[in-house]
Amino acid sequence: MSSLSTTGVVRHLYRKIQHGQPMQESVPGTAITCVAGLGIVEDAHANRLSPRQILITSEAELEELGIPPGALRENMVIAVQDPALLRPGSAILTSGGVEIALTMYCEACARIRSVIPDLKRMFHRRGVLGRIVAGGVLAPGDGLSLVAAKYPSWPDSPLSRFHQFVSMIPPGRVLRYRDVAIGMGVADSFVRAMPGYIRRSVGHGLPLHRIVTATGALPHIVPMQEQLLAAEGVVRRVPDLPGVQSVDLLTYLWQGEPNNH
Repeated sequence: MSSLSTTGVVRHLYRKIQHGQPMQESVPGTAITCVAGLGIVEDAHANRLSPRQILITSEAELEELGIPPGALRENMVIAVQDPALLRPGSAILTSGGVEIALTMYCEACARIRSVIPDLKRMFHRRGVLGRIVAGGVLAPGDGLSLVAAKYPSWPDSPLSRFHQFVSMIPPGRVLRYRDVAIGMGVADSFVRAMPGYIRRSVGHGLPLHRIVTATGALPHIVPMQEQLLAAEGVVRRVPDLPGVQSVDLLTYLWQGEPNNH
C-alpha cells in the first residue's frame, strides 16, 4: 500500500433509483447502504459485473468549475485535504466501514452538456468511478481516508479493458455482448463493436469462447467455440433453429462475484 493518504468527509450522497430519472439526495441524518461487489442498494448502477458502481467527485473540483453538488450525476461528493489523490487506483475507506476501489475516470458525455457545454473542460474532471469492496452504511458527515495506489487502476483504452475483463470470466460460464460492455465500464453503444473486439483478440490467449450473443447463440467468431465450452461442462441447448448453436443462459450466464474487482 502507498504511504500517500489524506483524510476528509462525505458531504453529499445521491442515488439514481431508475435510469432516466433524476438523482435523489440523501438528506442529513439519513444513510444509504452499500453491498460489497454489487454497489449502492436501490441504485440503477448496482451490478456485480461493473467497475462503475459509484461515481465520486471532489467538492473542491466542483467549486472550481462553478458546478453545484449533484449536477454531474455523481453518487458522492467528498471534501478532502488533498483532492489530487482522488484518482484511479486509490481507495476510499469511510468511518462506516465502506471501502471503495477507484477504477477509472468518468468520461464527460452529452448527459452533462447542459451543465458544462464545453465538454473538453471536463477531461478527467467529472469524477472517479469505483467498485464497492467492503459494504456498509454511508451517511453525509461520515469521515473518510483516501489512500493512493492501493488498487490497480483500469486502463483507458476500451480494447485493453476488454482484454482485462474477458480474462476474468470463469470457466463454465458465459457472458453476452451487453454483459461484457457493462464489465468494461463502457456505454451500451459498444455492444455493436463486440464482434470486432473478439476478432481482434483471437490469438491473445483470452477465453473468448465464453462470449455469446444476447440469446445465448454462439457467434462463430472464435475457432472451436462449441468444443471449448463443452470441455468446460457447458451443455449446448437443443437449438430452435437448424444450424443455430446456443447455450442455456439461465444455467450458465455469469452474474459476477461479490468481491470481483
